[in-house]
Amino acid sequence: MELVSIIIPTYNRSKLLKNAINSIINQTHQNFEIIIIDDCSTDDTLKVIKNFEDKRIKYFKNEVSLRATGSRNRGIEKSKGDFIAFLDDDDEWYPRKIEIQLEKFTDPDIGLVYGAIDLYFEALDFKYPTTPSKKGKLFKELLMKNHVGGTPSVMLRKVALENNFFDVKFPAREEYDLWIQISKKWKIDYIKTPLVKAYYRNNIDRISTNLDNYVQGINQLNKKYEKDIKNELSCKEIKLREAQQNFFLGAQAVKMYDTKTARKYFLKSFRINKSKNAIMAYILSYFGPVALIKAKYLISKVKG
Repeated sequence: MELVSIIIPTYNRSKLLKNAINSIINQTHQNFEIIIIDDCSTDDTLKVIKNFEDKRIKYFKNEVSLRATGSRNRGIEKSKGDFIAFLDDDDEWYPRKIEIQLEKFTDPDIGLVYGAIDLYFEALDFKYPTTPSKKGKLFKELLMKNHVGGTPSVMLRKVALENNFFDVKFPAREEYDLWIQISKKWKIDYIKTPLVKAYYRNNIDRISTNLDNYVQGINQLNKKYEKDIKNELSCKEIKLREAQQNFFLGAQAVKMYDTKTARKYFLKSFRINKSKNAIMAYILSYFGPVALIKAKYLISKVKG
C-alpha cells in the first residue's frame, strides 16, 4: 500500500489545525504520514498535536519564519512517501480523497492529480464546488491559466518534483509556478468529485488576503515565462491570458469583500477580451460581494 506524505504548514491556528488533522486520520486510505511544519507559532499548537497520540504525525518547528512556501518545502524534504499531498491548517479533506487520487496514478505518466474543491463561505453559510476540466499534457494550457488551483486538492508523484520545489521568491502564485514546471514533463489528471472543503473566513490572517501579493506574483510569473509565452501562445491567446489574469484578481478581491477593487479588475478584463463573464461580474459587484458569490453559487448549481 502506497505511503502518502501529507504536509501541513501552520501558524497560530491550533483550533483549526485539529479539524484538519482529524480529516486526514479519518481517510479510507490509512498508510500516510502527517508532516506538520510549525512556522514559529506562539499558541498551543504542539499541545494539540500531542493529544492525538498518533505516531504517523511528525512535528517540526521552524527556528525562523519560512512562511507557508518555505514550510511546504521543508515538509517535502522531510517526507518519505512516494506521493505527496498538501493541506492548509484551516481546511479539511473529505474521507476518500487519498484513495480516489491514488487510483489515477496507475498511469505511470501522471505526475499530478488535482480535484474539485468545495469553497465554503463561513459568513454566508453556503458552499459551491470548483469545476476541473483540463487533463493530459497541460503546459500550454497552464501558461494561459492556473487550471489546477491551490495546493489542498493536489497530490503529486514525488519524483515529479525533481528538486523543483515551491519558489520562495514568490509572495503568491508559487503553487501555480510549480504546476507549470511539473507540466513540462508529466501528464496531469483530475477528479470531478470535490475532495476538499476550503474555508473562506474573514476573521483570520491569510497571506492570500493581500491582493498586492497576487499582483506581484503574477508579474513574476510573466517575467519567468516570458519566452515560453511568446513561443507557445498566439497573440490572441496572450491577450486572453491577460484578461484572465485581471479576472482572477477581481475574483480574489471579491473574496476579500473589496468590491471597489474587484470592479477595477473586472473592467480591465472586459476591455481586453469583451468577456460576458467579466461584464456580468462588473455589474454584480455594485450589489456587493455577497451578490457576486451567490451568483457563482447559483451557476454551479445549474451546472449540476
